[in-house]
Amino acid sequence: MQRELIDKYFRNECSEEEKKQVKEYLWNNPGEWNKYVNEADWDNFITNDELDPGLTEQLYAQVSEQTFKKRRKGRIYWMAAAAVAALLIGTVWSYLVVSHTGFSKAGLDAYTAGKLAETANGSDTTMRLILDDGSLVLLSPHSSIRYHEPFASGKSRVIYLEGKAFFEVSTDHNRPFLVHADRLVTTVLGTAFTIEAFNESSFVKVKLHNGKVQVAPINTVHEKWNEKEILKPGDELTYDKGTMLASVKRYIQVEKLVKAGPVDLKNSNIRRPDIYTFDISPLSDVFDQLSVYYQVDIYYYPSDIQDKYFSGKMRKSDTLETILNDIGLLNHLKIIKEEQHYIIRKKN
Repeated sequence: MQRELIDKYFRNECSEEEKKQVKEYLWNNPGEWNKYVNEADWDNFITNDELDPGLTEQLYAQVSEQTFKKRRKGRIYWMAAAAVAALLIGTVWSYLVVSHTGFSKAGLDAYTAGKLAETANGSDTTMRLILDDGSLVLLSPHSSIRYHEPFASGKSRVIYLEGKAFFEVSTDHNRPFLVHADRLVTTVLGTAFTIEAFNESSFVKVKLHNGKVQVAPINTVHEKWNEKEILKPGDELTYDKGTMLASVKRYIQVEKLVKAGPVDLKNSNIRRPDIYTFDISPLSDVFDQLSVYYQVDIYYYPSDIQDKYFSGKMRKSDTLETILNDIGLLNHLKIIKEEQHYIIRKKN
């Protein structure tokens, strides 16, 4: 039988007549199954179905007769017999789980759908790659990726990573970008993140630099952690292969003081009018104007004055300290006077 027809079968593109031909061929030639699924996958083949004892014995006899004479491993061909039987009842693919290489069912499907390009970095320096969709990959030393080149139109952009890499993904809402790394799959539309997944390491790490990503186990059935995690910029997820659990270190941004008004007050000396008013003005605008009028630096934390406003009529003779104290009283703010400036803080 032509290899093209069998490949077509695994891509689910065969007609009913062609499907029948392939099934009959694999039934009569169980040893051929090993050309499409390797030994590592047999080690991870799980099925809950029990074959009829008579059918099992018949298959085993066929496999033994055709393969043991070739001095190949009997265990593999026994599994081949079971796999062929499962294939004929339409269940085999639902029981293929993640192998020790970290490739999922999707990975095996990708291999049958077409050959994957592979880029390996055997050097001691980071390798820079630009994928056909414009996405940037910084591949760390002793790491490799596999992917379709070019990516299929209208389908997900899938990468298989072993090692560590930084990804800056081009936005394409119609084609999500998926990175399979060991037992995890990270899904994005357009963002920048780093994944570290060396085979010899006990941990898999995903760190987000900007945008938003979703991280989930490839195989949810056999994991203690089987939920999806959404990461925000600065977050880092660590998956422990031993415990099969994941933890997320959330990034807490330290807010900085913001200086009101222009950077250089000396070059923005505006004469203060005799009377001036604020009409439901955001406090950030109020502090900007007061800083210029009085030529004094005013500092505040943006979160402390968010959604706060001020209305009032001021006279030229009013002191800055008086005005700030009035604003603080109305908005539950604390006014801290330093030697050369003021700091506005939210009251506890």
